[in-house]
Amino acid sequence: MAPARGGFCPLLLLLLLGLWVAEDPVSARPGNMTPAQWFETQHVQPSPQGCNAAMRKINKFSKRCKDLNTFLHESFSSVTTSCQTPNTAGKNGHNNCHQSQTPVSLTKCKLTSRRYPEYKYNEEERNASYIVACEPPEKKDSKKFKLVCVHLEKVLNISIFPWPWVLS
Repeated sequence: MAPARGGFCPLLLLLLLGLWVAEDPVSARPGNMTPAQWFETQHVQPSPQGCNAAMRKINKFSKRCKDLNTFLHESFSSVTTSCQTPNTAGKNGHNNCHQSQTPVSLTKCKLTSRRYPEYKYNEEERNASYIVACEPPEKKDSKKFKLVCVHLEKVLNISIFPWPWVLS
């Protein structure tokens, strides 16, 4: 019979790792908001603000520091019209994504400092098209649209300059 060996138990390590990863993600929506309301809070900003101020509001809602966020400088109504374009498959495999018909002004906020309580963000302004996931509105949402935006899937055609040959 072999003697018992000291060391760690891989099963216990995996269990503990699973508990650690099971925390709510940074983008988890507050329970009092519908997915469309949370989308609007996180991504719709008709009048551009600085990233530090805008992200402070989102971090307060989520109670976490979000590393990266994109604000579309359009009204929620304007962004939601993208839900009327043809369906495309999203990352989750569902066929509920829709591409904007034209590029819009947007700001990408990227975390640069986690010094509590004043997180700092770098901001980058761009014009780009985007893809959003859309679903039927919930009871607390406006019934103005048959579909509303619930997730910013992807930003496309990212270009700081309007003409690609400027970079040559």
